[in-house]
Amino acid sequence: MNFNKKFDLYEEFSKSYNTRGFDFNVNVIRLLLCIFLIWKLLSRNFEFYGYVPDDVFGYYPIEIYPITSYITWTGTSLVTDIFTMHWIHWFIDRPGPGAIKFIQNMSIVSVSLLAIFGRGPKNILAFLSYLLLIYLWGNLFLLGQEVDSISLYFGMLLVIALSNYEDKPIWKIGSTFSAKKNINAGRTISRFYLVLVAYYFASGLRKFTDLSLSEWFKYDLIWEIQQTMLTANITSLHVPKVFEHLLFIDSWGQLLPPLVYLSHIFVPLVFFKRSKVVYFFIFYAVFHFMTFGVGISFTGYIVVWGCLFHYREWLTNEVVK
Repeated sequence: MNFNKKFDLYEEFSKSYNTRGFDFNVNVIRLLLCIFLIWKLLSRNFEFYGYVPDDVFGYYPIEIYPITSYITWTGTSLVTDIFTMHWIHWFIDRPGPGAIKFIQNMSIVSVSLLAIFGRGPKNILAFLSYLLLIYLWGNLFLLGQEVDSISLYFGMLLVIALSNYEDKPIWKIGSTFSAKKNINAGRTISRFYLVLVAYYFASGLRKFTDLSLSEWFKYDLIWEIQQTMLTANITSLHVPKVFEHLLFIDSWGQLLPPLVYLSHIFVPLVFFKRSKVVYFFIFYAVFHFMTFGVGISFTGYIVVWGCLFHYREWLTNEVVK
């Protein structure tokens, strides 16, 4: 009986993974991904990291977070340096502010070219963009700083670089609109979904392993909104008027975070039911909007759901399963 269930799950996964898709959607995702990455590059001054002394770097995950015995190989200096491209500093010194600024500018150019012309010969623009970006954000990783949702976009960028689909420059994307569904585009889109599913599902599991049940209810979202509104009365902080109509929820605000924690566990359903992506988008967009008072930017999480919309199907009124 158990073997049959496992076989059924595999069959459903295989069926969903091999669903045919449109190259038009993949090219649109490439554009949205690049636009977001350019925005992230323009909104941060990486030149600062050229002023940081060398001995300040080295906050590897294994030294920051409590590690259990079965994952002692993750987050080590070797693994982190390799995957952030900072292994090059085993041989050369860290760059100064001018060199960091040059790398940032090159990243903007590379991602812009990727958006305009596509991946280039042998997907060189996609790989170059990834290497430059992972090096820049590696500075944040090694300083133990908040990296927002950028890891989701690194995963999506790798999908662009490693997948086989009909890549088109920006002025020819329209030519893919009339193209038929194909297996390569479908598998590429499936990989995008898997990146998102893995990220959210892992986040949900951590809520079970890292928090006790009582800690699930410690955060009162409505109380936080009330405090932010009080702060706004004596500062220049602006609070949207809509929040005045949410205060009636009162103590129920403690139930909202646990609801989101649980939702992470159910995110894998969207891989099998692609039409549900809009509902997940609306749910997380509303929740992230309500957490504006936390002081954390959730923009990236909202945009990534929008990347997976069924643009080609919607424009032609095709049913999405």
